[in-house]
Amino acid sequence: MKEKKRKEFRGRLKLLDGGEPGEFEAVFATLNVIDLDNDVTVPGAFTEDEAVRIAAWGHNWGTLPVGRGAIHEEDDQAIARGKFFLQTAAGKEHYETVKALGELQEWSYGFDILESEPGEFEGKEVNFLKKLTVYEVSPVMLGAGIGTHTTDIKALKDVLEGEGKEEALQELHDLLVSLGAKCTEHKDASEGDDAESGKSGDATPRTAKSSTLAARVAMELLEMGLD
Repeated sequence: MKEKKRKEFRGRLKLLDGGEPGEFEAVFATLNVIDLDNDVTVPGAFTEDEAVRIAAWGHNWGTLPVGRGAIHEEDDQAIARGKFFLQTAAGKEHYETVKALGELQEWSYGFDILESEPGEFEGKEVNFLKKLTVYEVSPVMLGAGIGTHTTDIKALKDVLEGEGKEEALQELHDLLVSLGAKCTEHKDASEGDDAESGKSGDATPRTAKSSTLAARVAMELLEMGLD
């Protein structure tokens, strides 16, 4: 039995800029490498922006999909950008699991081969996959692909609970206002009459407390139906 080595990814998850809660980006296949099924997927094998289901863990076609996405080829990677269905229990569970696993999460996909041919690659006999139809992409325990991993996932809570949360809250507040939310001002009795002016007693600009700003953001999200 041939020993096949798995290329591990040990990078750090990024947080998606903008977007909506539940959104993610994942590499589900690597091009021009021999995978664990002895296949080599060539550039152009995937249809750009092809819509796909995000299947339940381990290609579980016997249960409801947990999200949807679209396929993109970038450099030597096949990428799925999609969104988990956070309004469903299964979608939320998958989202939380993928986010928590981070760099340990692998991905795979279900597909039909439209065009392929045998050949030699790096001194080995392989099967070149030249054109595919992809039906679903799913998180898995271990995939046949090389270097599959989650690259980005929308996790606003992580930002707001980490370092620099005041800056993150302020940016979110400003963004919501720019999108049409009404600026929800609250006067803290302990801050004095200068609270409404946005300045301290010495006439210098004042930054809202994180708790006050968080309350404003929550109300603005509620007003815009984004909670």
